[in-house]
Amino acid sequence: MKTESILSRLRRTGMTVLCPAILMTLTFGAAQAQWVSTATKALPLKNATLLGAVPASTPMHIVVGLQVRNQSQIQPTLKRMITAGDPLYGQFFTVSQFVAQFGPTTAQVQAVENYLSSYGFKNLRVEENQLLVQGDATAGAVEAAFNTSLAQFSENGKTLIANTVDAQVPMSLAGTVSAVLGLNNVQALHTGATKLTACSPGPCGTPDPANEVYSPWQYQIAYDAAYPNESNPNATGLKQKLATGSTTSIGIIAEGNLGCINKNSNCPVAVTQPPPVSGAPNSNSTGVIHDLYLFEQFYKLPATPVTIVYAGIPSPDTSGAGEWDLDSQSSTGIAVQAKNLYFYVATSLTDSDIALAINKAVTDNKVKGFNMSFGECEDFPYLDGAMTVDDIAFAEAALQGITPFASSDDQGSACPVVGTNGVPLSGPPDTSYPASSPYVIASGGTNLLTQADYTYSIETAWEASGGGPSYFETPPFWQAYKGSGTVAIVPSAEINSQVGCPTGCRGVPDVAMCAGGTGLAICSANTYVAGTTELIGGTSLSSPLSMGSWARIVADHLKYQKVNLGFAGPLIYQLANGAAAGPPPVAPSSLYFNDVQTGSNGLFSALPGYDYVTGLGSWDIYQVNKNLPTTYPH
Repeated sequence: MKTESILSRLRRTGMTVLCPAILMTLTFGAAQAQWVSTATKALPLKNATLLGAVPASTPMHIVVGLQVRNQSQIQPTLKRMITAGDPLYGQFFTVSQFVAQFGPTTAQVQAVENYLSSYGFKNLRVEENQLLVQGDATAGAVEAAFNTSLAQFSENGKTLIANTVDAQVPMSLAGTVSAVLGLNNVQALHTGATKLTACSPGPCGTPDPANEVYSPWQYQIAYDAAYPNESNPNATGLKQKLATGSTTSIGIIAEGNLGCINKNSNCPVAVTQPPPVSGAPNSNSTGVIHDLYLFEQFYKLPATPVTIVYAGIPSPDTSGAGEWDLDSQSSTGIAVQAKNLYFYVATSLTDSDIALAINKAVTDNKVKGFNMSFGECEDFPYLDGAMTVDDIAFAEAALQGITPFASSDDQGSACPVVGTNGVPLSGPPDTSYPASSPYVIASGGTNLLTQADYTYSIETAWEASGGGPSYFETPPFWQAYKGSGTVAIVPSAEINSQVGCPTGCRGVPDVAMCAGGTGLAICSANTYVAGTTELIGGTSLSSPLSMGSWARIVADHLKYQKVNLGFAGPLIYQLANGAAAGPPPVAPSSLYFNDVQTGSNGLFSALPGYDYVTGLGSWDIYQVNKNLPTTYPH
């Protein structure tokens, strides 16, 4: 993660810094030199009215992130895992192995627990990977423990809490505590599901205006995983070109109330982290689980078993149900079937609660990929410390052979500071987090056009496909691959002042799939929501489609080549080439992804090869699976 100036970034995103008088409302008895700031910084607010201090008796739930050891060795270790002849080649870490090499020591964890206990924190819980310690305390105790100040603000009719001073720890914990989450409720991540309306035949254009809404079987045809049925384009049970995902477990980071697998026996109980519940979706299921059952029944798909894992207190919130419907149905649909679908459910979409759900998916270590169809302008998790905490969890996932997927957002080359899905440039120019994490596969969006039998014709870039160079995250080594070219596949992966990356920036997205609608075509999924069908698109569709595509590739490699594929990042970039140096440049290309070369997202255009709108392109599942090498020269 970069440590460049924050102030210039804040000005560009429209955030304003609190006045010095507010920042200095409290004085502390301890000398400043005895305290060290964590990655959790004072939060600047815009158009907020200060109401006063947070009452000292206010209950708070705090998540303390701990620093890893040997952080500089994470990417070299990933490189060793794909280097033939290395002892780590083809190996993955267990959680305990990760802790042994990278996790904080037992003594460091105990020191944090003792420190929190000394300030009256209760219900302390250390996560399995020792990266998070959570606990409950009053606002007064939180302020004292982290040498900070908590204030209340009014903004747009809401009462907000934020820390007006950096969260700090004593010098003795400076090398142990990385961030303190839960000090604010200013912002929640935005889900990106976009409701669409089918266009009329006139504006839809060619080749076939009817092919604007796709079933799971038709996505399989379009992205080259199944053979079309020439006599019945809408047929189910198609002949497949490669293995289904039936041996691959996948996950979804979700929030709120997803319903019950069986309303008569296993609905959630309102206690902290109730035990997981498992079973097959059925007629007695409710909510999102029942919608998945209806989807599987209607499209004659084999049932995918479901497990619901709670990362906190179950919430009654059902506002995101359409999002979790889209994620579950599109990912398992293009996969035909998954071995198991795990929902890792957060209490809310705040950074602190989502961090717990992400960490739970990683420490559970039961899936080969998990999806996150939500995001926020990356300035915010940079400031509140969530980027520091989550990046390490994603890195652990990669070392364990897990691939996190995330939607790149639906504001084009802007980031989702407001919920204006599908409106390019409706926010500040930036990328969305967690898509911008180096250890996440970010999925952008396309408009998909097919032939009458649903075989692939062409894709154009969706104008709201999120993308661009990140200004906070550094590029992973695989984005600097050159292949047979002479420059990096991703331009910002090298020192490149022309795109605002004098020290290198992580490029977003990595791949793209069907997402959005324009006057040319509508690209959406017929999704069951609350028992009825709706047309939903956005990168919230493209990301789970990408995860489902990867699930099939993992399954096929395991079945036929006896190769257990790991983290997808360096593997898929092996299939691409950088451009040749010198004018005129030879376009970079990948023969195995569908290269999207037309359209733009505001600041960036789809071009031959990698671009900041559609990444490497969309998955040609058969070709990627066939040509993904089992040994890697890098």
